Amino acid sequence: MALRVYKPGQGYWTRVLTAVCIGVLVLAAAAWAWEQAGTIRLPAKSHNIAVRAISGDLAVGDRVSYMRLSDDIDAPLVTLGEGLVESVLVGNDRSGTVVVGTFTNDDVRDNFGRASRLTGEGFGAQIASASANPVFPRNYLQASAAGLMLVAGFVLIYWFAGLGRKSNEFLIATDGEMKKVNWSTKREIIGSTWVVIISAFLVSGILYSIDMLFQMFFQAIGVLET
Repeated sequence: MALRVYKPGQGYWTRVLTAVCIGVLVLAAAAWAWEQAGTIRLPAKSHNIAVRAISGDLAVGDRVSYMRLSDDIDAPLVTLGEGLVESVLVGNDRSGTVVVGTFTNDDVRDNFGRASRLTGEGFGAQIASASANPVFPRNYLQASAAGLMLVAGFVLIYWFAGLGRKSNEFLIATDGEMKKVNWSTKREIIGSTWVVIISAFLVSGILYSIDMLFQMFFQAIGVLET
């Protein structure tokens, strides 16, 4: 089924070029939406925590606490949140990676750099680094935002340059006025270009001559010294 177009065939190029210009703006808007969506903080489904100096044992299903040092050195560790262990991978050097489900406090992610230990019943380890796994890939959100912008842009282009009565009457009238323009011939353009070039050199020469005359005059009366 073909899309309906208001007065098809009239004002063709004006409408086409208008659609192209709007399309460029829509593409720029879609790129902006992609970038902005990439900054949105998504809920975490789990956290990858690299640990070292492991003491004790840890198993899937154990509850662990994410802790950091207090600002007061003499104060005990501060618990940031708790979660259940989803997987454990420990190496021979007492280091490894622990995947923990969503913590009870989502603000944990804002303190990854300050957190110092992962503890559980009979388990303890220093935290080397940590990162959150979002509930779904971030590029899904970015693609959705950019796609919505493109769809909205297509609807706008179709309405403005294809379907809208007032907008298309304006574009058709513009196309008619453009056809009335008396374009210069190649010979006229070349002649006008030479006139501009010669005039520019003449004005430059006159200004240079006046400047030199003033310079000689002021040197003669002792205002300027060489």
